[in-house]
Formats: sequence, C-alpha cells, structure tokens
Amino acid sequence: MKKVFLLIITFVFIQCNDQKTKLVTKGKVGEITKTTTEQELENIYKNDSIVKIPEASDYVNEYAIYEKGGKHLLSVFPKIPKDTINFIERVKVYSPMYKTEKGISTIATFSDISANYSINKIDPTFTTAIVYIDELNGTFALDKKDLGLDEFDLNKISKDQIPDMAKIKYITIWFE
Repeated sequence: MKKVFLLIITFVFIQCNDQKTKLVTKGKVGEITKTTTEQELENIYKNDSIVKIPEASDYVNEYAIYEKGGKHLLSVFPKIPKDTINFIERVKVYSPMYKTEKGISTIATFSDISANYSINKIDPTFTTAIVYIDELNGTFALDKKDLGLDEFDLNKISKDQIPDMAKIKYITIWFE
C-alpha cells in the first residue's frame, strides 16, 4: 500500500513539474525568458532538435525547436544584433503542450480566448488575424481561412467577424 501511495505522489509531482515547464506567461515560455542564452536554450532542449535558421550564418534569425519525432514545438527569435543581456525578442508557440495560466493553447478557439482574456486589438496580415492580449504581452494568430476572409485582404477585422470556433494557429509571446 505504501508503494502505491508513493508511486501516485511521484506521478503527481512529475506531472505538476512538467506543467510548470510548459507554462506560457507574460515574459516567459516554459523555461525561456528574455535573458535565456543560446547555450541555455540548447541545454533546455537537449533532448529535442534545434534548427538554426539560417544554418550557416553568424547571426541566427530563428531557432526552430522540434520534438525528436519531428513535431514543431517553438520558434525562438533572438534580437539582431545580439544583445548580451536580453538575448530573446519573442517566442512563437506551435505545440498544444504549452498553455497559458488560463489553459489556452494552440488547440483552443477564439471563444476560449474571448472568455479568458481582454482583447486589446485585432490586426489583419495577409494570411492571419492577430489578436493582441496585453495581459500576456502576446498575440494569438488565427488563420484567415477559418474566419471566412480572403487572404491578402487587409481590411480591419472586428471581434464579430471571427467565428467562435476559429482555431489558434500559433501564440507569440513578446519579451520587450
């Protein structure tokens, strides 16, 4: 009986610890902050694959992080030129493993965003609608195809034009 109890406690502790390492908050994505160095990034994701883009350059524009199975987890964008104190400018989250404190991940919908956050503004790009959330210093990108809007249409988008079931394409957390 003691072994079963100990096993359950260990499992719960591991699950809680894993959730903290995948938490998305203002100024933090998992273990990544604006002061995370390139070396620390490589240590954090040592069991995953990091692709530097462009690969053969002194100045990397993006670190694309993939699980060993090939699933895209995150893209980390450093400041250019490199700032030795604040290395990272922003992180794009593609994996549903990463969630905000309010449980929003890339498998959530626009209605989930609306129910949990105050939307500060919505801007169109050629292929997405960008939903700004000041509370996170972040954005949620929604695919225009899910909104029933034409690509390359840069007309203003209101909340009323976005279907509740529109899915999140990716989450961006800005570190500035």
